[in-house]
This record gives sequence, structure tokens and C-alpha cells, in this order.
Amino acid sequence: MLNYRLVRFSSTVIAALVLCIVSATAQVVPSFSKPRFIPKGPYQYDTTDAQGSITLAQETAGLLTREIDPRTYIVGPNDVLTVSVWATESVHDDVIVSPEGKIVLPHGGVIVVKGLSLDSVQTLVKSAIGKIFHQAKVDVSLRKLRQFKVYVLGAVAIPSVVTATAADHVFDVVERAGGVVDTASIRGVMLVREGQSEPITVDLQRYMSYGDKSQNPTVLGGDRIIVPLRNTKNVIAIAGEVKQEAEFPFLNGDSLSTLVRMSGGILPSARLDSVVLVRMRPSDRRPYREFLDLTTWGDQLYSGTPLAGDLPLTSGDRLYIRAVPKWSDRQQVIVEGEVQYPGYFAIIPNETRLSDVIASAGGFTEKASLEDAVVIRTSEVKLKDAEYERLSKLPPSEMSEGELQYFRTKSREVKGVMSIDFVDLFRKGIQDNNPLLRDGDSIYVPERNLYINITGSVRNPGRIVYQAGRTYLDYIELAGGYGFRADPDATLIVKVKGDQFPADAENYTLEPGDNILVLDEPETKFIDVFTSALTIAAQLVTIVGVILTIVRLQ
Repeated sequence: MLNYRLVRFSSTVIAALVLCIVSATAQVVPSFSKPRFIPKGPYQYDTTDAQGSITLAQETAGLLTREIDPRTYIVGPNDVLTVSVWATESVHDDVIVSPEGKIVLPHGGVIVVKGLSLDSVQTLVKSAIGKIFHQAKVDVSLRKLRQFKVYVLGAVAIPSVVTATAADHVFDVVERAGGVVDTASIRGVMLVREGQSEPITVDLQRYMSYGDKSQNPTVLGGDRIIVPLRNTKNVIAIAGEVKQEAEFPFLNGDSLSTLVRMSGGILPSARLDSVVLVRMRPSDRRPYREFLDLTTWGDQLYSGTPLAGDLPLTSGDRLYIRAVPKWSDRQQVIVEGEVQYPGYFAIIPNETRLSDVIASAGGFTEKASLEDAVVIRTSEVKLKDAEYERLSKLPPSEMSEGELQYFRTKSREVKGVMSIDFVDLFRKGIQDNNPLLRDGDSIYVPERNLYINITGSVRNPGRIVYQAGRTYLDYIELAGGYGFRADPDATLIVKVKGDQFPADAENYTLEPGDNILVLDEPETKFIDVFTSALTIAAQLVTIVGVILTIVRLQ
């Protein structure tokens, strides 16, 4: 009996566990008995975001870009008008335009307003109420815009029916249909309207390029907007100095100004005295060029006035607007150092001189050293000296005396430095050395140096305060005198700009910033002295031997 109970209990536990496993598995493993979604057609997936377009239409319907003009707004079915009458008491009634285009006025009867502007409706209402309430003040205002259907067809993302109001424009409605596709042309959009035999041609390119409002009219109920495909053969094009080089579909009535405006306008760098128009001859259909003078267009392109030389265009015309030569070149020089306003300054080629730039920089500061100021023509720094390049590859032992002298002179040369005497130019007013500046020139005005710099074999090398009248020996004495191995005969004066003079020469004047260089005596090696002595001794022995030989022969 006990075994039977145990077996029964075990069976119950196992059954419960199996039930739990099955339940858990049912939550993890998908039920294959549930029918899967299989689309029955291509329209069950919203691949074009039609719902987004509908939402956009609902959000933007009725929004106004500006106040409504009563003279142009056409009243239609479902417009809600507020009629206000001020007589012995004020009365304000809302009336709805019926589907037949009528309104019913309290105490004023029925008025047909179909196809009338809001301004005309106000005139009719005043006349009707004025017959009942004499000397009453009457006003009609638009309280609520009507909504209606507009069909957007052709090369748009979502050809569909769009909700619109009488305040919406063609551009607004096309955008609610998802906008145009890549192969669409926004020129030649057709607006088909009930009651009109010919469609209205809308050029949205002119509206988008330069805001031509006449090419973006308002819509009415039942309008059909048809966006055409782009025609790649019937085109006009523009290139050169305009904001956007482009090719546009051609429409009858296009002119030069239409093409230029659609390209965004003319750039300041444009050369308008020789604009090139390339077109086909009607006789043999061969291209030819025509040069146009459009110099008056710069300030009048968007003025609305007639433009001189505004020729009508034909299909295939090409317009080329060239640039003024070197328009993009920005020629400038840099001034650094002791001037009031260092920095970059613009120059006019063949006109701006050194004195003009210094004046633009505010002149020199009190610390400026005009004696040491330089102008470096950076355009000449990169010029190569073929002879110097050749000599630089040779060892000095293989150079002739003239080549060695040339190489040493060129090695000390600072490339690009112009020979200009700032003192003569700016203090004495001598204009003979006032050069025309070029793009990239660098002007450097150093701070006045009030010291003489002594280097080399002296006891205390360094800087000594300059004092007029002192000689180089005075400065050497102030530096502690010559050093142990100094060679007084080899003392050099090195000027700031690189000139060198023997210290005992008389063709120079010590100036602040000059350097006094004291060289060492040349080192004498023992082997050199021994070799020289041995050579002399050998020569003496030879001479003595020759003399003795001569004496013996006698």
C-alpha cells in the first residue's frame, strides 16, 4: 500500500513537472498555428511614408505665411465668415458658405458669393444690410479657412490627394505630397483648374531661386498639380562667375536675366563687359559666339527695372561669365618689429611703396632702429645660384682663389635682403630709395641696440653699453683686455648687417649693435716646427757641401 502511494505521488510530481516544461516552452517557442502576416499587395507596406505625409498635411493645413489680402482671397464652400453689425446694438453672427457658394444673412436674405473675393463679399453684405439698418457700420471678416482637396500628380514622391486651404500655395502642396523626385522638373509645373480651358504654368525654379511670387500661386478646391519629368535635351545652361553653375530646362519666355537669377546672381569677380553667349544658328544649326556687355546689371539685377541687353533665350543656349584676371589674388606684405601696428597690410601692385605701408602701420616706435631695418623679398629667397650650388659640392682645396672668394662671399649673403637706407628715406626724406613693394615682402624693424657686443679672446666677453666716441680698443679695455692667446692684429668689426672690417681700418664707424670679434693666435704644432727646422738644416748642409766642393776644385 505504501509503495502504491509512493508511485502515485511520483507520477503526480512528474506530470506537474512536464506541465511546467510545456508551459515554459510555449512562451519561448513561437506558435506555428498562429497565421503569419503575408502582404497581399505592394500597398500594405508604407515604403513611401504616406502616413508621414498625411500627418504633415494635417499639421500644416491652415497655417498662414502672412495676413490674408481681402482683394485676392477667393471665398468658397465651408469658409466661415463673421458678419458684424454696429447699430443701436452690436451683433456678431457667423455664417458658413454653402456648397453652392451662398451665405444666409440674418435679416438680410441670401447672397451668392461664389468666385468672389473677400473684399467683394464685404461690399455685397454692406449693401444688403444697409437696406435694413440705415447708417449701420458693417464689417465682414474671415473667421475660419475652408479645407479642400488638391490632387498632386506626376513626378512627386507620393502622388496623392492633399488637404489644403485657399491660403496654401503650389509649393506648399507639392511638399505635402513628399516633394519632387530626382528626375522631376520644377519648371513647367501645370496647375489644372476647373473652369479654365488652359492650365496655369508654374515655374517653381524662379520662385525658389529668387522669390518670384507670381510663380507660386495659391490653390483652389479640385486643382490638379502635375509635376513633369526633366527634359535633358531642351535646356539652357550658365557657367563661370555665378553663385551656382547649372543647367535648367528651357521654357518659352526665358531671357538672360531669368537664367542669371536662377543661378543665384553674379559674383563680384565677374567680368561683365565681355559675357559670352553661345547659341545655334537657325540656318545651319552650328554654334556661334556672341559677346555681350552686361556691366549695368551688377546693381540692377533684382531691382525690377528693365535690364539693358536682356535678350530672349532659345533652347540650347549657353552663357559664360568670365572672371576678372587675378581677382582672387590677395597681395599683401607683413610688417614686424618696432612699428605701432605690426601685421599684414594689403598692397596695390605697381602702386604701393614702402613709405605707404609704414604709414599704414602707424609709423615707427621710439625704440625702432632705422639703421638696422630691412626689407626681405621672399619671392627671391627661393632663387638658386647655379655657380654657388656647383661650388658647394667641391672641397675648398679644389677651388681657385676667385672661386673660393666667391663661395665665401655668397655664404655670408642673406638672400632676398633689399638695399634700402631707412634713415635716408624716413629721416631725410630722400625718395630715391622708396621701392614698390611686391606680394610677400617682409619688413622688419628691430629694436635699437644700445650695446657693443664683444666676443672672442678677451677676459670678460659680453655686452658693453655703447658710448659715442669710444674706439674698439676702449671697449676691449672695458672687457678686461686681450686674452692669453689673443691676436690683436686679427681683431674684426662685424656690423649688424654682416659687413666686416679690420679693427684698425678707418672706413667704418662703431655703432650700437656692432660686434667686436677678437681672434686667437694660430696654433703652432711641434711637428710643424720640427719639420721646418729639419728642412732648413738640410738645405744649409747642402749649401755647405756645394761650397766645399767648389773650394776643393780650385
